[in-house]
Amino acid sequence: MLLPPKKTVVIVFLLAAALNMFSQQHEPALKAKKSFNNALEFYYDNETEKAVRELHKAMRFDSLFVDPYILLGDIFYDREMLSEAISYYEQAIAVDPDYSPDIYFLAGKACLENMDFSASAVYLKKCLGMEELNQGKRLQAEKMLKLALFREEAVENPVDFQPVNLGPSVNSVHDEYVNSITLDNTKMVFTLTQPDTMVKGRLTEGFMMALKEDSLWKTTGKALPDLYELGNIGAMSLTPDGRFLFFTSCGSGIGYGSCDLFVCGKEGDSWSEPQNLGNKVNTPHWESQPCFSADGQTLYFSSARPGGYGGADIWKTIFTQGRGWSEPVNAGGNINTAQEEMAPYIHPDGQTMYFSSKGHPGMGGFDLFITRLDSSGRWTEAVNLGWPINTAADEIIMLVSTDGKMAYISSDLEGGEGGYDIYSFGLPPKFAPMKVSYLEGTVYDAETNKPLPAEIQLIDLQTGKLIVRCESEPVSGRYMAALPGGKNYALNVSKPTYIFYSENVNLAVRELDRVAVRKDIYLKPIRAGHSFVLKNVFYETDMYSLSELSRVELYKLNTMLVLNPEIKIMICGHTDDVGSDEYNQTLSENRARAVYDFLVDTGIDPSRLSYKGFGKTQPVSDNDTEEGRAQNRRTEIMIL
Repeated sequence: MLLPPKKTVVIVFLLAAALNMFSQQHEPALKAKKSFNNALEFYYDNETEKAVRELHKAMRFDSLFVDPYILLGDIFYDREMLSEAISYYEQAIAVDPDYSPDIYFLAGKACLENMDFSASAVYLKKCLGMEELNQGKRLQAEKMLKLALFREEAVENPVDFQPVNLGPSVNSVHDEYVNSITLDNTKMVFTLTQPDTMVKGRLTEGFMMALKEDSLWKTTGKALPDLYELGNIGAMSLTPDGRFLFFTSCGSGIGYGSCDLFVCGKEGDSWSEPQNLGNKVNTPHWESQPCFSADGQTLYFSSARPGGYGGADIWKTIFTQGRGWSEPVNAGGNINTAQEEMAPYIHPDGQTMYFSSKGHPGMGGFDLFITRLDSSGRWTEAVNLGWPINTAADEIIMLVSTDGKMAYISSDLEGGEGGYDIYSFGLPPKFAPMKVSYLEGTVYDAETNKPLPAEIQLIDLQTGKLIVRCESEPVSGRYMAALPGGKNYALNVSKPTYIFYSENVNLAVRELDRVAVRKDIYLKPIRAGHSFVLKNVFYETDMYSLSELSRVELYKLNTMLVLNPEIKIMICGHTDDVGSDEYNQTLSENRARAVYDFLVDTGIDPSRLSYKGFGKTQPVSDNDTEEGRAQNRRTEIMIL
């Protein structure tokens, strides 16, 4: 999974009693004290069996001597025998409840790790209530108490979690880590980690793809590029349309740091040579775990670069045609903490992110969290996905299907194929993303019916913001684009030397009624005699002033004219049959004039433009229904 390098951690058990930090009310028997001192020497020499024997002697000589109980608790804690450690801490408390806050601290810590959250909270509250507790321990105890209370509530209020193993056609006796899934939920890529066949004791990571056939996932070994010459590869992300593969390479010799991000693209059945994302995205530090958003512009990734909150943080960078990647921006304090955040997964709705973190309150190790973009464009406070989705083990990554109903994780649950397997489960509705659909189809030349590579844009008409950008595949002409709900969009498809295609997709006034929308696009060459309708030019009812929503489309028309300075156009206004002939003629002419004036104001030479109103004389549909009348009310462009 190409995780960041681990930092060395030294654990020191502060034996308050042994270091005489607190005075004793009870003076231990001499033999007991001698045995305890012997035990301390054995303990520091790492001869713990001898230390245990001496401590039991001390307890026999003086059962009211507290220190042996504490040291026995520490020894068994060090051995990860938590139940035994807790038993000795409890015995120390029973002997002298007021001896030291450290005993309650140690008992609370051991109970927390032993998943006895209620008992942990009791001990930590007692610890915090004692005045002699030093400030450093107080801060630690407060943090642990927060965790104990969180975990106690989580276990008492479990979320619905019914994981289903994807079976032997995907999982093996080795480790499988799920990485990404396409918009149509038919392709999944994952990392297979297995023993190296050449070097004993070393693991290798390889890319795999699974295809969904008749509701079952089956692994295929032919769909991903061979990248092994780039060193240790992993943590890859297939873009939602399946056209680009982002991945991490460590030790390639052609990067900027220990682990760098790379990308390669697919054309037909072939993959391009991988390219390093450059020195804005990659640094001398660790970069990994990319996720490319369905908006076709934004890459989220984890990085240990300076300037974050600590450890590995989640960052984002935006790709702009002609300018490349922007300077990465930290995702902010509602996501990132002083510890590590990893494996961002941005859902195709563009507003919901799932990620893993050690720094937010959780069940232990890495937990999975959800955050959403608010109206100001900031990520909301991270919310833990709850128990038993999250456990005391590490939960690193989770993917969610486009319709928001199914989630996929990797886990080493009992009863699997072996190691970490990939599981699916029904996502609790409160963690579901916003409603989203997707467009899919093929772009063709309208005259030859040959597939075309073209740019597909989905633009928010209210703000003019580009929401989704993608390109149709050069060989097949196929495209797949996310379609988030709740906004009024202009769908524009364009290619140099062709008339751009225009469609209005208004999801602000209607609900998404299905997951996939099939739309084949036929582009006409820019040639005299060809015409097209501006589907996103709007006027106020019975008026000819242009709505602000029209600006997106008209600037697109302006761009086409600038890029093709040899052409001239006529702007044609049309109406439905409501009203008199004279009224409709005047209205259509004034509307055409409004578009003419806009283009002149944006710098187009008036000699290249003309306009004419046709009133209701050229209907393209019947006027008996509102739908038909709406089609007849149109602004058409004729190339002269």
